Amino acid sequence: MRVLIVNYRYFISGGPEKYMFNIKSVLEKNGHEVIPFSIKSNKNVKTEYEKYFVEPIGGRDVVYFDEVKKTPKSILQLLSRSIYSFPVKKAIKKEIKDVKPDIIYIIHFVNKLSPSVIKGAKELGIPVVLRLSDYFLLCPRFDFLRGKKICEDCLIKGYTCCIKHKCVKNSTVASFIRVLSMKIHKLTKIYNNVDAFITPSEFLKNKLIVNGFDKNKIMHLPTFTSPSENNDNIIGDYGLYFGRISEEKGVETVIKAYEKMPDKKLKIMGDDNTEEAQRLKKYCQENKIKNIKFLGFKSGKELDKVISHCRYVIIPSIWYDNLPNTALEAFKHSKAIIASNIGSLPELVIDNVNGLLFEPGNYEDLIVKIKKIDNEKLLTKFGKESQKLLTQKFSEQQHYENLIEIFNKLVKEGK
Repeated sequence: MRVLIVNYRYFISGGPEKYMFNIKSVLEKNGHEVIPFSIKSNKNVKTEYEKYFVEPIGGRDVVYFDEVKKTPKSILQLLSRSIYSFPVKKAIKKEIKDVKPDIIYIIHFVNKLSPSVIKGAKELGIPVVLRLSDYFLLCPRFDFLRGKKICEDCLIKGYTCCIKHKCVKNSTVASFIRVLSMKIHKLTKIYNNVDAFITPSEFLKNKLIVNGFDKNKIMHLPTFTSPSENNDNIIGDYGLYFGRISEEKGVETVIKAYEKMPDKKLKIMGDDNTEEAQRLKKYCQENKIKNIKFLGFKSGKELDKVISHCRYVIIPSIWYDNLPNTALEAFKHSKAIIASNIGSLPELVIDNVNGLLFEPGNYEDLIVKIKKIDNEKLLTKFGKESQKLLTQKFSEQQHYENLIEIFNKLVKEGK
């Protein structure tokens, strides 16, 4: 089978890209051809198909919205890519005509490619599968957060709540553009052109169904990973948070907990140049917190070593986290997990089986759970259960078989 995989970045920046390159590798290993469609960037992995990629907003060195210089041209591009882009549709149709894929697998496109990629594929009669990494179909901000609290006002009172509260980038203009795009997409029913939606979590699947999406089109298919080749079941002397250091990830909660426990060690691993990371590092310096260490971004063997030598992993999200890779990496290394009782996390951390759950944002409850979990017999038991869960629900082979079954069914129906 020939699969055209669509994502707004063709380099690893976060969870969606990690998944994209992983599933590309798995499909190719099983004899399928995978062809990318994305945006041109100086950070891209080299590919012969880059000639089909579209130009980015603001230049090929730009990755994030905040880096885009707000010129009349870039603002027009932002509008187009948020709502509908005819140049993007033209580009993907050109690639489809040339490479003749059997199916389109879309990982992420919002605000960079626009849903015109869906329309372009359907106009040429190609089935479209859309994987959802967040809540962009339901929430203008993607994460159901307002400040540090869960907010579903837009679902109850309407999307104008987003504009009123400047939820997107704390900007009335950015919020208006996002709301306008969602209203137009709903009016034009563009997502009716998607043949199947894939959700990594049951939580997201249920959210979509409750809010009017066709349950027959929504497939729950968890992300996957492989067991560690060198799993020594080490129980180290530090708790570990790793992943993106941003407000919705709740890292502040962990810092406040460890501030009250100076006898325990915490390591924080992830890009420490983000605004939130800088704020938290400053907080630690000003309050002379000595038991917390920021490691910066790690990958490959360095990443594996830090995880394998930790005592337990903490996932302190304050948003409806949608099956974070952090949990799977912890499973891979047979680690117990302490996680917020929110979103998909209770699907991953079974309380008192492979870890403990705590109230989101409540550092005092987190302290209680850290003290409870902190004995080697319990950590070993929870770690073994994490490894078992990985094998049962998140294996590479299981994911591949379920995904290819969806692809085969849609391709057969389309012929």
